[in-house]
Amino acid sequence: MNRRYQQLGEKWFPLLDNPEQEAMNLIPRIVEEGGTRPVWGVKTPENEITVLAWPRECPVRAAVTVQGKPGGKINPVTVLPLLEGEPQDLTVEEVHPWDNGGTAYVGACRNEGATPLFFLTQFYFRDKDQLTPGVRQTFLLSGMAYGVRRALLDELTISEGPEYEKHAAEWLEKHPGSSRLDVPQLKVDLRGQRILQPSQVPGDYELRSPIDDVEEVTFDGKTVYILRIALGMDTPNPFKLLLYVPQKICKGGYVPKKGDEIDTVFWLQGRLIDWDDTGYQSGAAPEAEETPEN
Repeated sequence: MNRRYQQLGEKWFPLLDNPEQEAMNLIPRIVEEGGTRPVWGVKTPENEITVLAWPRECPVRAAVTVQGKPGGKINPVTVLPLLEGEPQDLTVEEVHPWDNGGTAYVGACRNEGATPLFFLTQFYFRDKDQLTPGVRQTFLLSGMAYGVRRALLDELTISEGPEYEKHAAEWLEKHPGSSRLDVPQLKVDLRGQRILQPSQVPGDYELRSPIDDVEEVTFDGKTVYILRIALGMDTPNPFKLLLYVPQKICKGGYVPKKGDEIDTVFWLQGRLIDWDDTGYQSGAAPEAEETPEN
C-alpha cells in the first residue's frame, strides 16, 4: 500500500483543532495520566512495545505506542485516537504493514465473496502472527467520523454503471421494439437505506444510514456522540458499527438522534479482540492498568 497513506494528522482532525501540534502535546499526558492493559504490550529480551491510553475510563481515548529496549529509554512510535468497538467475525484477506512495524492496514471480509473491509490497526505488533490470510478472527471495529449531517437526498438518480445496465436490460426485455435511448433513468429510493462504500483513501468510508441508537460521552471536555449502526442486515453476518462523532464536526450544530438518517465520511479502525488467560475480554473499556515505568 502506498507510503503516502501512512499519515496520522488527519485522524485527529475530528477531535483536535490543530492536530499536528496538539496530538504531539498529548504524549506527556498519556504517559503520565494514562494506563495500559497486560494484553496491550509485547516484550522480548531485545525489544518492548506497548500501547498507553488516556483517559482511563472512556471508550474514546488518545493512545501512544512506545517502543524501546527493556529497562532502557522508550520512544513514541505513533499517536492515534483509540476507540472501543463491537466484536465482529472477519476473515483476513490482506495485511499492509506500515514502515514503523507496529501499525498496519488490514483487509478482511464479513461474508464469503464479499468486498473486504479495510481498517487501521495500532496493534499489528501484537496481532501480526494471527493476521493470516484465510483465517477467521474476532475483531473490535469502530469508526471516527470526519463529518456528519442529516441525509440530504431521499432519491438517487442513476444513468450509468452496473446497476443502470442491469435496469436497462430488464426494461428493454419488458418493452419489445424500444431502443436504448428509450430507457428511463434508474431512480433509487434512499429512505431507510444503509449504504456503505469505500472512499479513495484506504480505511475511509462514505455512509448513509439510519441511526439505531445514540450515546453521549466526553473526551477532554469535548462532547462525543457514539452512534450504533447496523449494516448488511440481509447478510449472514451483519456489520455492527460503533461510529464516534465529535460534536465539533457535526454540520450546522446538528445533534444526532435515534432514527435520524445521516450522511457521513469516517475512518475505520480495529484490532483483534483483547484476551488473557481468563478468556476474551469485553470491548467496553474496562479500567486500565497502571502505566509501567518508562
